[in-house]
Amino acid sequence: MIELKNNICVVTGASSNIGRNIALKLSKSAKHIYLIGRNVKSLEETNDLIQENSCEATIVPLDLNNHDLIDELGLSIYKRHKKIDIFVSCAGTIKHLSPVTSIKPEDFNDVIGLNLISNFRLIRSFHPLFMNAEHARCLVISKNISELGNQYWGSYNSVRIALNNLIKTYANENKNSNIKINLFEPPLINSNFLNITAPGENLFNLVNLDDVTNKMMPYLEKDTSVSGNIITYS
Repeated sequence: MIELKNNICVVTGASSNIGRNIALKLSKSAKHIYLIGRNVKSLEETNDLIQENSCEATIVPLDLNNHDLIDELGLSIYKRHKKIDIFVSCAGTIKHLSPVTSIKPEDFNDVIGLNLISNFRLIRSFHPLFMNAEHARCLVISKNISELGNQYWGSYNSVRIALNNLIKTYANENKNSNIKINLFEPPLINSNFLNITAPGENLFNLVNLDDVTNKMMPYLEKDTSVSGNIITYS
């Protein structure tokens, strides 16, 4: 069983789906969880569920595309808790599938900003806090892309390839440290991502959300030695 009794956790995208579910699992034994998302009402619902597990939480209603605010968050966590033991990055966006020439510049910038730049800024800001933890464990939602050039995926896949390289590079740069960071590709679940990319998908083919987050939890344990990998659900 994962032991997190004194751990400080940060979860982005904590208002729904994987982010909310993983936060609830962490709350069963964590000391404090920072819940990051844009929807305050949904974050409050997550917070209420966490309180039932006698875990403290801080709601952070933050649009991660406001990148300068990420540094303020890192400073706030440092002043209060000095460290981050568990970081799970679930926030992301996909606008729509379309030919490259039909991608709206503002949509492309938003996809880059939330899926790539915000993760860079979070890791950059949180790195001293990871170093202060005895065993820092990080998991970033992404996509394992083995083939380039899939039609209509020009924005999302391009950004995820860049994110994968960024995280793997960070992992290699810290392979002799207390930080273990990995990427995780979830299967199809009932979400906005599914509605955009596969709206006709048979719901019976979807994976149960609990099963997905159960697969993630071992990589957040203090005794894991895995780092710099892309972990797939299957």
